[in-house]
Parts: sequence; C-alpha cells; structure tokens
Amino acid sequence: FQLFGRFMVVQFMAPLAVIAALIIWALPEVGRAPTGLLQKLFFAFILALLCWPDYLAIALPGMPWVTAIRLVGFPLALILLISLSVSVEFRRELQGVISAVPVIWKMLFAFAIIALLSIAVSDDKAQSVNKFVVGMLYWVSIFFVACYVFIKNGNAHRFAYIIWGIVLFLCLIGVQEWRQSSIVWAGHIPSFLKVEDESVLRILASGGRAATGLYRVQTKFTTPLGFAEFLALSAPFVLHIAMTARQWWHRVLAGITFPLIFWTIVNTDSRLGAVGFFMTFLLYMLVWSSLRWYRNRDSLFGPAITLAYPAVLAVFIAATFAVGRLRAMVWGTGAQSFSTQAREDQLAMAIPKVIRAPWGHGIGQGADSLGYTNLAGVLTIDSYYISVAMEFGVIGFLLYFGMLLVGVVQSGRYMLVAKGRDEMILAPAAIALLNFFVIKSVFSQQENHPLVFAILGMSVALIWRVKQTLPPKLNDGRLPPAGYVPRQSRLVEDW
Repeated sequence: FQLFGRFMVVQFMAPLAVIAALIIWALPEVGRAPTGLLQKLFFAFILALLCWPDYLAIALPGMPWVTAIRLVGFPLALILLISLSVSVEFRRELQGVISAVPVIWKMLFAFAIIALLSIAVSDDKAQSVNKFVVGMLYWVSIFFVACYVFIKNGNAHRFAYIIWGIVLFLCLIGVQEWRQSSIVWAGHIPSFLKVEDESVLRILASGGRAATGLYRVQTKFTTPLGFAEFLALSAPFVLHIAMTARQWWHRVLAGITFPLIFWTIVNTDSRLGAVGFFMTFLLYMLVWSSLRWYRNRDSLFGPAITLAYPAVLAVFIAATFAVGRLRAMVWGTGAQSFSTQAREDQLAMAIPKVIRAPWGHGIGQGADSLGYTNLAGVLTIDSYYISVAMEFGVIGFLLYFGMLLVGVVQSGRYMLVAKGRDEMILAPAAIALLNFFVIKSVFSQQENHPLVFAILGMSVALIWRVKQTLPPKLNDGRLPPAGYVPRQSRLVEDW
C-alpha cells in the first residue's frame, strides 16, 4: 500500500466492498425494511441527476470524482441491498411487482450477465470494471428501486410533477445562458468543486456549431444534445399534466411550458430534440384517440381521430420536407451534414467489426474498438446502437433494445384499462421510452440513462397496479374486451 496505495485507492478498497456485501447478506431478518428512506433517496437521486452538473465534483488524488449522484446513488444502492437482506416481505413484494412483466427483468438480468462477461474480452479491464459498476448502480439498481417506489400511491403522479418542475428550472437557466452565450456558472465555480480535467475544460468552454457559429444551450448537461434528449424525454409528462390535471391552472401552466421547451430545443440546435418534441404530440394524439375509442364505443372523436391518424402523420412528414424551417429542424441542413456523414462512416466501420466479434469488445470499449475520431481528434461514437453492438455484441444489442420495446408495448396495452391518476402515467412513460429508442439511433451519450431505467421500472410497477384492478380471470395477460371500465375509474371524465 505504501508503494501503490496512492495510485490504486479504488483497487485497495475492493476487499472492503466485498466485506460490506457479506455483512449485508448476514444481517438478521427484522421484518421491516427502511422503505421510507429508500423512497426519499430515489427522488433525491432524480434531483441530483437532473439538476446538478456532474462535472462539478470533489476530486481527490487517486479517487473517483465525488459527484452529487454518487453521494446519493451509493446510499440508495446500499439501502436497496439492506432492504432485500432484512425483510422477507420486501423481497416478496418486489418479486410480485417485477413478475408483472417478467420478460423485462429477465432481459435486464441477462444483459447484466453479458456486461459482466464482456470484461474478459476487454482490452482495458480496469475501465470496463468501472463501467460495469456504474451500470449496476445507476441502471440496474435504479430499475429495481423504481419498481418498488412506484407501487406506492401518488408517487408516479409526484414524479411527473417533479419532472415538470425540473424542466422549468433548466429552461430558465437556458434562457440566461443564451443571453450571455456561456455556461452560467463558468468562472464562478468554488475551488473545491473545480476538476482540472481536459474534458471539464472543454465542457465549460462550450460554444456554437462550427458551421453556424450560433451558441448552443446545454445548462447542466455536458453537451447540448444531452439537454435536448432530456427535454424530449420529459415533454410527454408535461403534456400529460396539461391534458389531465384536475386543477385548471395546472393545465394552463403546463400548456404555457411548451413554447419555452420548444424555444430551448431550438437553441440547443439539436435535431434529436426537435424529433422527440414532435413525436410526443403525434404519439400522444394517437394514445388519446385510441383510448377514447377503446373505452367509449359511442364516442365519435376517438374513432375519427384514430382512423385519420395515418393521414395526419403523412401530412406532417410531407411538411418536414416542404416547409423550410421544419425541414431544417428535423432533417437538418448543410450545417449538420458532417454529423450525418460521420454516422454513416461509423456504421460502415462497425458492421465488419461486429461480424468478426459478435460477442462484443467489452463494456466501455466501444469507441476504442471502433477507432473513429472527430475533427478534434477525440474518439467518439454518435449512435448508441453502434455502441451497444460494439461493446456487448449481437445478443446484448437485442436484449438492451428489446426490453425497451417490451416496456413500450406492455405499457400501451395496460394503459387501455388503467383506472387512476398514477396508472395513467403509463401513457407518457411509453412515449418517453419510444422517444429514447429513436433518439439513441443518433446519440450515444449516457447522461440520461438512469432516468430511462427509472421510467422503465415505473412502467413495470404501474402495470402491476393495473393488474390488481382486473378480475382474476383476466390476470393471465389477456386484456378485457373493448368498452370495459375498471372499478372506480375516472378516466373517461379526465380524458
């Protein structure tokens, strides 16, 4: 330790982590898990993830950065493990919830196993181990915590309002950032939070797109694209509040939020944000009309809008080619041609590498294995489809994106027979997951992945809640016939 401890602090702490795991496993059954603390830490994690820049951290020599999400994420994972160890009731309840859609947790578990095994083929095993630990903490554990947290009444509704509040907070910061054409806190960072790292300096010195020179807003995210992705993921929840809130002023304020969201996306100069924004409205219109048709056979609006939807979609797609401003936002202009060409080149490079190594090149090794550098000389991958295929292989690719699609499909199915405010959050959750699935074709960064796994876990929990309202004979995966209204439903009035 005297010779190497200062440079290998994490490695020397590994035995302590093993001992801690053994202690947690050996804890006696007490019958009561600290679930209250688990819920508070989960919502604190969401706030830390979305409100605090991850590059403002305490950096000690030889240690990982002490960031806000690590200060919350590690205790959250610890409390989850303690709850599983000390309470048979907690284990039974969590097992019942994840069994509502068993294919999702099984695919996630298989993906985690592939990620672990991929370390063996990695050229940089230390980095791969670090990436694997991060994935277990911020993806897998967040999924299981969300599965438990959102079975509690009111938590899903509260989550939607928290997302709405965070959107307002970040968009207002974006307005100020746009006015001064620089990150708001750049130049005002306390010395104990300054990280002397090249990547951090590059983030703080953010500017505009080289082809246009226009400043691109990014707020607390490391790139404007990450901020645009978050806005695309959160837009369905804001729209759901605008459509279903019981207080009229909530609906009005949520509706007013959309011009601010759209303005902010425009000033991120991000096509993926614009695509996600427009997809939110198009998909929500389809959800609303299909639900009206399924739940109320006497409705005229439901079938009319549903049957007219293909025409509406075709008109919108035609408009993206015919209207200049819309075409620029969705398909891009010459300023984005380099990004498009870069993705095409990366795909051409990736296909033969995946064919030669269909088992992958190791977690966290996608960019190194691909070997593509941008104009700044930095290794990069623009599509997360390529990243997953390069790191986890063909099976890992199918498992990762397969569980997202299963979440979308199952959320859509059970949304039709949902009965309460919490359960109807399945609608924006399904749209957010589908937005994420599409965005990942052109964006590889992982800043918002913990949020996506929280949404996926919430979907599983809400499906479990919906199943509790169905008659036993319909609890085998079949849905009731059209026109069925669950017990104590206020859905028709709300929608």
